[in-house]
Amino acid sequence: MNSKNIIKISHELNHFRGGYTKLELDFIYAFISTIKDEDEDFKRYSLTLKELEKKLERRLQLKDIEYIFDSLIKKSFKINNDEELAVYSFFTSLNFNKKTKILSVRFNSDLKPHLIQLQIYAKGNFKYILNFKSEYSKRIYMIISQWKQLQTVKYKIDNLREILEIPVNYDYANFKRRVLLVAEKELKKDSDIFFTFEEVKQGRKVVEIIFYIYVSGGRDKTLKEPKYDEYKKKKIYFNGRDWIILNINKSESKGYVDVQLLDEDMNTVMENINFGALKNMIEYMESKK
Repeated sequence: MNSKNIIKISHELNHFRGGYTKLELDFIYAFISTIKDEDEDFKRYSLTLKELEKKLERRLQLKDIEYIFDSLIKKSFKINNDEELAVYSFFTSLNFNKKTKILSVRFNSDLKPHLIQLQIYAKGNFKYILNFKSEYSKRIYMIISQWKQLQTVKYKIDNLREILEIPVNYDYANFKRRVLLVAEKELKKDSDIFFTFEEVKQGRKVVEIIFYIYVSGGRDKTLKEPKYDEYKKKKIYFNGRDWIILNINKSESKGYVDVQLLDEDMNTVMENINFGALKNMIEYMESKK
């Protein structure tokens, strides 16, 4: 059984592009959360008006429902990746029974591979999505949830802007201030995952963003301190050389650790390294064995 608030969508669908408003995103995610793990095909998914209002944490008038229906039935979104370019709509029908106060939807059958019986998926919790005031925070939350096991992911700025459909008049300074920093703050305030980010530059131009992703328990979270001893004597490839970890301790910089490294010539250095990146370096060396 799927938890009432858990959202699971394919990696491809997770990067959809369609210019949806905050309310439209909340409505879409609310009904995705009604899909059960055991569902083998789409059915008509229903919520009472009270159930939907509880999920959305807002009252809905008939005019609100009519607006959502009119907008969503007309809107399409795009999936554009290395394998395909496709345009879809989320729903083929939306219905509100005025007597029973039940809302029901039918998902586009073409979305079945992206929402039903998934083996690989991005997983998010609707209760956190609902708390984010920015539509960009909602999307970024789901995007980084896709990579939380890896703890880090890199996106080209142009690709990230396209996925999030950032207005063309936003230069990078506006994109950083109004999108990235807002999402970073909102996720850290109340979410089961949060992130920091690093800018990758070519000359003075920022061309890529590296997200460092942390899993937490929710509100007022701090980075959980792992048992660092298990990483001692592990090998990593760092700054063009092979090293062995002698000691590792929590750093004053959030998300980073102080690592004492030993090379094959018995030289030692102390480096301040992002913990997620360090784990990836360890996994990379172990994969080569």
